[in-house]
Amino acid sequence: MATAIRPLITLQQGIESAKGTLVAATNKRPGDWNFIEEQDFYRPDYPAGARGNVGEAGVITRKGTIIEGETDLTPEDFLWLMHCGIQGGLSPTTSTDEELWEAEPDLDSGNETIETATFEWQESDGSTPHYAGEAGYAMLESFEINWAFNQPAKVRERWFARARQSTTLTTSLSPLAGRVPLIAPKLKIYLDNSWAGLGSTQLTAVNRSGSLKVSTGYAPNYTNDGRADVDFVNHKTGLHAATLSLVLENNATGAARIAEFRSNSIVFVRLLFEGAPIGGGNPRMVQIDGAYRFVSPTNRSNDGQQRLIAVELESVVDPTSGKTMAYAALNELGAF
Repeated sequence: MATAIRPLITLQQGIESAKGTLVAATNKRPGDWNFIEEQDFYRPDYPAGARGNVGEAGVITRKGTIIEGETDLTPEDFLWLMHCGIQGGLSPTTSTDEELWEAEPDLDSGNETIETATFEWQESDGSTPHYAGEAGYAMLESFEINWAFNQPAKVRERWFARARQSTTLTTSLSPLAGRVPLIAPKLKIYLDNSWAGLGSTQLTAVNRSGSLKVSTGYAPNYTNDGRADVDFVNHKTGLHAATLSLVLENNATGAARIAEFRSNSIVFVRLLFEGAPIGGGNPRMVQIDGAYRFVSPTNRSNDGQQRLIAVELESVVDPTSGKTMAYAALNELGAF
């Protein structure tokens, strides 16, 4: 019997019209994915007249599913993160052939407009699916974008969902149209002193690499509801928070970050990943704005004879604008 092989891993998603009501997938998600069926057990260990593990197989007390993996950062697939982790019910602003999608976390409520997805997955040897499944009420728990010069920007995603169900994959699906990876050399980083001024001052000839880690604040909410699958009925809501790490050359621009750390300043950073032009002439892009504070001293390292510094920031609510993070994607997708 042939073994399932890595090139034939398949992950597909579809947006649910009602949370937890399974739907057929609509698109494939290229990437390197892992599927984790969670099960917790109760196995009583009261003395039972045997000097060994007792409790038989026990009982399952909780089920769930984790889907995690790495893929290319694209303005098309980033819509999955926006809809199911940042803000639901989105629609784009249309200009010529360009579609601008914008999202911000709701900081004043549980944001029950957030959307959920159904996942379908399969690991196959080409003729036999050795492992397949489907899970609903999927939401984005966290994501991390990493970049370094001369590399594509990568995003690691972690989703949670209800217990796995058996499934047959929806056939003849493709990735979202126009999907083109964004590369780190075309990343622009702006650092300004107010939210209103974001995008005014670009940091040039200084950034070597970096990462942005975002926690959406969403998690499964396990309650006592008599569910046969012992999984969750709905989700719970926590803080939407991010940490930003930048490795900078210790030139005049980099040294200014040390002064900002010393003065305990709030800084406002725009990450603008740009790609190939689209119909209206502007480049595809993913843009992430944030208000940040310094969380640790700057660390030094060496690259040959050049001195580098690492800056660590965490998101904070800006008292002037009332904002903390904002996300945008420009692509050709008029619907999602």
